Amino acid sequence: MRVRSRIWCKGLRLAAIIAACTLASNTLNAQAGQLAATHAPAAPANIRNLTLVSTAFRTNAGPVAVSCIPSLCENLGVFLTPSLVHIICPQPAGATCTYYIHLETQASVSANDSGVFEFLVDGIAPTPGPTDYRGFFEWDTADPNSTVMQARSYAVVAQVTNSQDNEPHGIEAQFGCVDLTGDGCSSTMGLASMSIALYQP
Repeated sequence: MRVRSRIWCKGLRLAAIIAACTLASNTLNAQAGQLAATHAPAAPANIRNLTLVSTAFRTNAGPVAVSCIPSLCENLGVFLTPSLVHIICPQPAGATCTYYIHLETQASVSANDSGVFEFLVDGIAPTPGPTDYRGFFEWDTADPNSTVMQARSYAVVAQVTNSQDNEPHGIEAQFGCVDLTGDGCSSTMGLASMSIALYQP
């Protein structure tokens, strides 16, 4: 009887711990900021059995800077010229290609603001990304030491479907800042390299 009572009590404790963890998780998600509240995370994607067709490499010696003054402003800047590059998906209409876009750089942003990269494929956020709905990835946010230039890296995956044979798809990356403190923001990007790998089934 005592053994059953102990098991039942342990079961109640376990249920209470699970409930507390669930509540804490929901609280953290709610406090994570506007992006968490307004943008659901993208569903996990597993894309398999692809063949590498080609790679393109782009570099920039920097530095490049952007800024804005109004409260809660945001500003994006170009770090590669031209900022938009077209890479052909060598497939018939209706077939797919997958791009893997990998950016390596050094960057800084004004203290306590957000530094962002924006990735766009055919003018929209890459799918499956992951990014937010505008193609943004925050590489630093609300950091009092973010004015120090540091290495930054991010990569996205974009799966596209051709609407015509051998369709070129536009790929673009930018960097910038989002003001969180009400006094404008600025961001600087130094040395940068970006690779774009093209895969097909």
